[in-house]
Amino acid sequence: MAVRVIFAAILSALLMSVWGFVFWGPVLNMTARLMAPLPEEAELDVIAPFRGNNVLDGMYLYPGAVADPTDKAAVDAWNKKVEEGPILHMAYHQQGISPMDPVMFAKGLAHSFVIALLSATLLATVVHGLPTYASRVGVLLLVSLIAALWTNVGNVIWWFHTVEYAAGQIAYTVVAGLLMALATAAIVKPKNASAAAK
Repeated sequence: MAVRVIFAAILSALLMSVWGFVFWGPVLNMTARLMAPLPEEAELDVIAPFRGNNVLDGMYLYPGAVADPTDKAAVDAWNKKVEEGPILHMAYHQQGISPMDPVMFAKGLAHSFVIALLSATLLATVVHGLPTYASRVGVLLLVSLIAALWTNVGNVIWWFHTVEYAAGQIAYTVVAGLLMALATAAIVKPKNASAAAK
């Protein structure tokens, strides 16, 4: 079973990576459809201070969290900023990168492999109760749907991601999960799957 799990993870990771290229890359170009660029007139106003102050890579939030929640004045000032807006949640990377950086693609493939390996391992632990191909696909698809909804809907609620962006992320994750499920369910199956399905 271990060999089947690893083979399923490799195949699934390849399928998921191809889907990522199709979804985010030039085929469907969902990057441009789901994320708007900064307005040209505001671009330098936003970027120049980061460059000038040599801001380190990281996740940045405005208004930033209050370091000491017992400091009433700081909490009041933070509440006022939150109520007045704007609110900003930003990932910042100081150095540029090649959009076709092979290291980045290798990391993406490794990430997909780990997700697929965990999913195949999960299926292997419960496969004795899932004799049909459809039941195995269904379980893995449900896991993918849970993951997609958990993170993305939470980001709409707590971090003000747009509904359109979250819907795009959910669609991407569910389709990637479906591809993984179709491949994994065909490979990771009980020995008596054919007989039990009849």
